[in-house]
Amino acid sequence: MQPRFVAIRHFSLSEANALVPRLSATFDRARVLQRRMEPIAKELAQLGHPAELASAADSLVVDEQAPERVQKLQGDLRARLGELRALLEDLAQLGLEIKAVDGLVDFRSKLRGKTVCLCWRFGEKRVSQWHNLETGFAGRQSIKDGDEFEGELLH
Repeated sequence: MQPRFVAIRHFSLSEANALVPRLSATFDRARVLQRRMEPIAKELAQLGHPAELASAADSLVVDEQAPERVQKLQGDLRARLGELRALLEDLAQLGLEIKAVDGLVDFRSKLRGKTVCLCWRFGEKRVSQWHNLETGFAGRQSIKDGDEFEGELLH
């Protein structure tokens, strides 16, 4: 589920870390929504009307030809997907990149003049990892003393 267009900006390490409490709270809520959607999707599949949660946000419609139970489940699932999308879009509007709906976020930054990503994963108390654009999550490295990550905000 990709958020609609938003401008990605560069963050300093302190700016990224200032957002961690908000990220934690938002992804707590997102995970609850995901857990509530799973049994609905499972029941829809059992009733012969599967819904792919990863791609359903924009395409899930209530099938007016389906049995009443299916229509209700599709409506419930669509509503929860809408809530999830709204949560994630609120975060994306800040200029960060949501990599996974269960809580993986990249913050573009500059390190020694090169664009890199500060990387935060749900459950982490602070941003303590970074990676190159090309390597992604698999290339995460610990932030070392002396690493200066530059953002764009005017101070």
